Amino acid sequence: MEAFGIYEQIAERTPTDDPLQAQLGYFCLTFGAFGRAVEHYKAAVEQEPDNAQHLGFLGSAHQQNGDAQRALEAYERALALDGGTATVRNGLGVLYMDRGDYARAKEHLRKSVELKPSDANAQTNLAITLQHLNEHEEALRHAQKALKLEPVNPDAHFALASILTQMGRVAEAVDHCEKTIQQHRTFGEAYDLLARMRKFTEADKPFIGKTEKALESGMPAKQRYGLQYALGKMYDDCHEWDKAFAHFEKGNLLKRKPFDIEQVKKVLRLTCNAFDRRSLERYRAFGHASQQPVFIVGMPRSGTTLMEQMIASHPRAAGADELIELPRIARLVSPDDDLRRFVSRTHANLTPTNIAAHAETYLSVLRQGREAAERIVDKQPGNFFHLGLISILFPNATIIHAVRNPLDTCLSCYFQNFSTLEWANDLKTIADMYRLYRETMAHWERVLPPGKILEVRYERLTEDPSTEGRRMLEGCGLEWDESCLRFYEQRRVVTTASVWQARQPIYRSSQMRWKRYASHLRELPAALWDYLQDEHQALKEHGIEPRGSMNWLTRLIR
Repeated sequence: MEAFGIYEQIAERTPTDDPLQAQLGYFCLTFGAFGRAVEHYKAAVEQEPDNAQHLGFLGSAHQQNGDAQRALEAYERALALDGGTATVRNGLGVLYMDRGDYARAKEHLRKSVELKPSDANAQTNLAITLQHLNEHEEALRHAQKALKLEPVNPDAHFALASILTQMGRVAEAVDHCEKTIQQHRTFGEAYDLLARMRKFTEADKPFIGKTEKALESGMPAKQRYGLQYALGKMYDDCHEWDKAFAHFEKGNLLKRKPFDIEQVKKVLRLTCNAFDRRSLERYRAFGHASQQPVFIVGMPRSGTTLMEQMIASHPRAAGADELIELPRIARLVSPDDDLRRFVSRTHANLTPTNIAAHAETYLSVLRQGREAAERIVDKQPGNFFHLGLISILFPNATIIHAVRNPLDTCLSCYFQNFSTLEWANDLKTIADMYRLYRETMAHWERVLPPGKILEVRYERLTEDPSTEGRRMLEGCGLEWDESCLRFYEQRRVVTTASVWQARQPIYRSSQMRWKRYASHLRELPAALWDYLQDEHQALKEHGIEPRGSMNWLTRLIR
């Protein structure tokens, strides 16, 4: 630090000395003074605009300082000059990871590890990216390489634990999670993953106490809310409902971001206008004849994973988990950057050529590694937004609507540390989304052919899995097979929030879960009252009734 002070004094006297500015920038990066690092590297770049190394470090400084756009600009300038160093490629990979553009992230991170195979950080980032692309075997190899390079790297341990969890190698995953926590006691994401991998009991109280103690340390918000979600799950397992809710609430408050529900309502209203009965019939003849796709839709945490696992365990079926391909195609067909032209642009994009191309593109993704299966399940819950498009692309596809008790569904969303759902951190917003989802499904029921949507209720499936499972399989055009009841014996990759549940036999302990948290429900029952007909008496027994008439609940889709 003394040398750093001397450098700064010299820099003030010789501001045009770019090697000195670059050295100061490096010192600032090392000591975490990212804003100052930006200023020094900017000065170095002003003196040497075509110095790719300075630009690369400027990008890194911007990135560490939280300015992703300026980091991207600096990295791309460096890339244009010399093809990009390992640092530049890794930085670009992380930027695209943060944006959810894993295909582009993979391209840069592959190049980064080629240029510098000894970089454990780049190896870990590539492993995480490949995991998101469902390339788990290769992801595992890169995570293992990262740990060989740095055996005490907590990020590498956590990445490996996450990959192993999704591959069903739970015991190994638990071991790496625990090593992550031992090496970094404030790594909240590791606690959260560990909590989701197993049940906690009274015997775990010493560990739970240590987890509580970790909250007293300083840490980034992401790690703190990971700890809060983990503690919520641990106390829920131990039947300490008030403590559990307090931690879930703190985690959600830390994670909450502004969410424009009104924009979602507008887009969905326009989507329903674009895909009415007449237009769906007009486009029907252009769709792909394949019966292979099975779409399970509904709210998150409504039993979609259980349904997928049962179908995918059939000898003639397979599961593709939650694909992002259909939402991507929907954005191409119905761009939402100009809502005034939303409907007209949607119809303009639905040419016979485009419909055929989009269907083939989707099938190519759906079939990856699953070509032999007669039915392949895409359990992306949010595809309920896109049932009109799905019915045009695949008029012969099976559509299953997963329905679970509204209060249990909404609470389960609130208790889950989702990586992408920005609406799931506030009970009021969750209720708004639930009503919007039900109104949207009501629209599809009106405009799609009768019987096109097969409704499967989670509670009935868990109470009588053989009868309901047969009905579900029949809806997919498959005969019953007893292996569908033994889905938990399969060692398929599971990438969703339901990783632990997917490895367990069918259980009913999550039914009527809301009763344990009745005192914390606030306005949730009133907001959902129209969908709680079967729960009215139970709610009244807990002292919960709507305030006045529910006429204030205006219809969201007209």
